[in-house]
Amino acid sequence: MNMKTIAVLSITALLSACSLLPKKDVSGTYQGTLPCADCEKIAANIVLNNDKTYEYNAVFFKNTEKYPFIETGTYEWDSQKNDIIKLSNSQNLTLHVTDNYIELYDAEGNPPGSGINYRLEKIKSSKIN
Repeated sequence: MNMKTIAVLSITALLSACSLLPKKDVSGTYQGTLPCADCEKIAANIVLNNDKTYEYNAVFFKNTEKYPFIETGTYEWDSQKNDIIKLSNSQNLTLHVTDNYIELYDAEGNPPGSGINYRLEKIKSSKIN
């Protein structure tokens, strides 16, 4: 092999390795109150586990009644957007991830309209030391 071929192979290997770097640790519990189009509010709690499973618990408050909702599944990082997680069992929900909160986005990974708060604050970390 000549030096040019070795250089090209080295750069290719280096770029491939970058895609294998681990994503940030997002495991933990996130909670907050979300707006609701046809109810008073939604009390939401999402647990993201180290093994890439999640549990989404919500209580919808409507006309003095409470309607609980629970969903479990797995999550994966969006291959196009480094800070977006896709939930396996949710047809229309992705999560924008930061160090202190997650924000619910639409299925394509787009943020909600301006002025609408869909953030859940991180209240507990699940890091293993």
